[in-house]
Amino acid sequence: MAKEAMQAVSRAEQAALETVQQAKEEADRLRREAAAQGEQLVAAAVKEARKRADVLCGVARADGKKRQEALLQESRKEQEQLREQAAARQGQVARELERLVLGQPRRR
Repeated sequence: MAKEAMQAVSRAEQAALETVQQAKEEADRLRREAAAQGEQLVAAAVKEARKRADVLCGVARADGKKRQEALLQESRKEQEQLREQAAARQGQVARELERLVLGQPRRR
């Protein structure tokens, strides 16, 4: 009876060791799968972030181009206004120069 009990204990210990070994192997497999999934998720996130960054860069470029065009247009309008003002005052400037050159007193 003692021998049978010892054998039963030995079998139980062996079964427990096998169960522990199987659990370790399963845990290692699960860790590897989780690491692989994590890498895939990170790669997908990086890819998506790059896509979004490309879109945002495109939008920023387009906005910058529009702003540049608007500023150029404003600058052209201002230059034209200044030219018109200069042309409008050209007669007055010519008269004032003539007065200075000829030494005539200023009219009030």
